[in-house]
Amino acid sequence: MLEIKNLTEITSNGLCIGCGLCQSVVGKEKIKISMTDKGRLEPRETTSLSNEDFRKIKEICPGVLVEGLPKKEISKNSKEDLIWGVYNSLYYAWSSDKDIRFQSSTGGLLNGISLYLLETNNIDFILHTAGDPDKPMRSIPKFSYSKKDLLNCESRSRYGPASPLSKFNEALDKNKNFAFIGKPCDISAIRLLSKTDKRVDKYCKYLLTLVCGGSTEFTKSQDFIESYNIKEEELDIFRYRGYGNPGLMYVRTKDGREHDKEYNSFWGDESNWRVHFRCKICPDAIGESADIAALDTWRGGSPKGEDEGFNAAIVRTQKGLDLLNRAVEDGYIEKGNHLKIHDINDFQPHQVNKKKSVYARHLGLKKNNLPIVETSGLRIKELYDNNESEFNFKEEEGITLRINKI
Repeated sequence: MLEIKNLTEITSNGLCIGCGLCQSVVGKEKIKISMTDKGRLEPRETTSLSNEDFRKIKEICPGVLVEGLPKKEISKNSKEDLIWGVYNSLYYAWSSDKDIRFQSSTGGLLNGISLYLLETNNIDFILHTAGDPDKPMRSIPKFSYSKKDLLNCESRSRYGPASPLSKFNEALDKNKNFAFIGKPCDISAIRLLSKTDKRVDKYCKYLLTLVCGGSTEFTKSQDFIESYNIKEEELDIFRYRGYGNPGLMYVRTKDGREHDKEYNSFWGDESNWRVHFRCKICPDAIGESADIAALDTWRGGSPKGEDEGFNAAIVRTQKGLDLLNRAVEDGYIEKGNHLKIHDINDFQPHQVNKKKSVYARHLGLKKNNLPIVETSGLRIKELYDNNESEFNFKEEEGITLRINKI
């Protein structure tokens, strides 16, 4: 197996997800995050990194290491499932604000919690991903201090590449309390950083995530607008979903042309998602180290039509449970029925399959002398041992066939 010795070996082997934390830690003068020809956000050195710089990157890079929930966050009330990891509670939940619920990706759970935190002065700001107002097909990290900041920035699902942690050090430098919303791999990177930077636990009060289907390459979005003969610079609105659950893929140009596509017709065929290679070998797409993870609740794993919008909440920490209970008590979140693990399995069958597959896929990489994402506390070897040998063989061979797509 190849040992990772420099930044290029992380990117060239498809392990980088473009989170941007490397740039944040060592500085923009040393690393620049930019879009590649394949449609991925990746770092490149603008000046040679010192050994110490790269050591810092390896310690926090989710392309190198991913860990489960820290032991200090596991309470006496915690339960554990072999697939879904540590959790405290499972239940339906959604925003009590009808507009937020309608406009959000699913039920507005994360927006509702964020609004509660801001308006009750539990925190000073939210660091999250938003649409670029000048280039609405692209995503940018954003500091939101108010309801207007939070909701008027196309912050619902952003399936394309994003680097929300490129501003994480800037967030810490503010010396103010904040919450972070991002992908599970982003959350894992923050947990790793907290081991060496005490400011993380001091100022980053809550870590909120989504159960992630993977980050699509930018070319997926480009092909969508090109099918309507639209150029990126002509866009006024680019929406992946929302305004209903799941809502439509929707674009509007500056001169008023509108086009949309039904969710299943765009996302229904998983083989055409054009998901980043790092996502195909992801050991934690389910937000195991977050305080709360939000997910879609479609029986069988895909929508059968539009509904009002219902999230499921996997509440993993006591801090997350206390937060959600307060948001419910203060009227920001509506809490539905409690759920069981078999419900979560039914909502997310592709996540169940991915979690079972990961260790075999890593073995396939090792056999081709390629680096893998090291893991701790994620049970992927235990799942592998419980699988049918035919399933493991298929996954190991399958990743070998995908290597040429790195």
